[in-house]
Amino acid sequence: MSQDEIKSIFKKYQRRATAGLGGFLMCAIFANWYLINSNIDRHAELGLPYTSSDQGFIWGTTIMGLYTVLYLCFYSFEKILLKILTNQPTESE
Repeated sequence: MSQDEIKSIFKKYQRRATAGLGGFLMCAIFANWYLINSNIDRHAELGLPYTSSDQGFIWGTTIMGLYTVLYLCFYSFEKILLKILTNQPTESE
């Protein structure tokens, strides 16, 4: 297997991992935005003053993000190694 083939395999799975992580982060950002806006709306409906407590689910989002990055790294490396293994010519003795 040549270096160009290996580089193309790495690029292919790197793009997939980047797209997956980007999708996850967009979902996390949307969920954070939605929860904060619904909290503000509930306070307004009840006539209560809204005080920001800075609980935007940052820790949960960060932890899930780190686990997702870890999963995507393992996924990418697994697929890359499997692709390299299956494309290697077998030695005939």
